[in-house]
Amino acid sequence: PEEDYARKCEEVLQLQEQRAQQEELLEHLAAEIQEELNERWMKRRREELELAAGPGLTDTDCDTTELSGGGGGEGELHLEHERVKTQLSTSLYIGLKLSTDLEAVKTDLDCTQRAWEDKERELQRLLETLGTLDVAEAAAEPRGAAGGA
Repeated sequence: PEEDYARKCEEVLQLQEQRAQQEELLEHLAAEIQEELNERWMKRRREELELAAGPGLTDTDCDTTELSGGGGGEGELHLEHERVKTQLSTSLYIGLKLSTDLEAVKTDLDCTQRAWEDKERELQRLLETLGTLDVAEAAAEPRGAAGGA
């Protein structure tokens, strides 16, 4: 029984370690995928903005509030409007992504909490079984010693 308990504890530790490694790998892969998606989205959005703004602008012009001189006020107003739209779109995207990430973390936390509680109950049950065996063994020893004397 004690060997079974020790073996089960070791198995639990190994499973926890494997789970932690798998979660770490998943987080790493998810981060890489998310980074790639973010880069593609921003590139696509920047290209859309450049197409809408016209051929004479550089990336820097599209990303900054102040444009270098030249061009009419209407063109600058249009660019400012597009820049604000891009910022709002980016903010919305980031907000939705953060919300999704938060929900995923909450779900992971709930699952981890349930798994922890299950393991805790299992270990408590094993400890109670071990305690019962120790009591039974202790009760059997005096009888065995008295019978042998």
